[in-house]
Amino acid sequence: MNRLVKFLPALLLALVAGCIVTGNILFIIELDPVSLDTSKTFDMWEVTEEDNDDWKDHKDQIKHVVDAGFTLRIENLNQNDKATGDIYISKENALDEGWDVNDIIANATKILSGITVAPGGTRVITWSQSYDFLSNFDVLVKYIMDGEMYVYAVGIGDNLDIEVTKIALIITINAEP
Repeated sequence: MNRLVKFLPALLLALVAGCIVTGNILFIIELDPVSLDTSKTFDMWEVTEEDNDDWKDHKDQIKHVVDAGFTLRIENLNQNDKATGDIYISKENALDEGWDVNDIIANATKILSGITVAPGGTRVITWSQSYDFLSNFDVLVKYIMDGEMYVYAVGIGDNLDIEVTKIALIITINAEP
């Protein structure tokens, strides 16, 4: 009993200190706008911890990914046909691999799908709305923990003509010093 009394203050201090020194950190990774049409049906971004100071500074402290989502704005310039597209991720650089859009669909992991835009319309997907389209969250989390990935916007349709802007990957991690 005497040992427990001596040990208890140290245990309580460790528990309190652990709660104080861990916390959530939000990363917002903005991606460049892209245009997709029938001659260019996909575009790619390399996303790495090296390009985001907060992510890079806390990489070794990440305990786990708490949340991840996207924001984006899609404008359908085609006045006659609806537009649709998906977002994929991969560890492979499609351009280095010589991939076309079919290779991306076959080899990358789809993480956002089912987004459609009316002819001549604009659609804004907020961070919270992105969950309606998000899949394969476990793969996204793994790539975030690895610190690098390639993200692909893939347009679908015969008369494709869209502008994708205000694209951001929003990540919340739990970290400790």
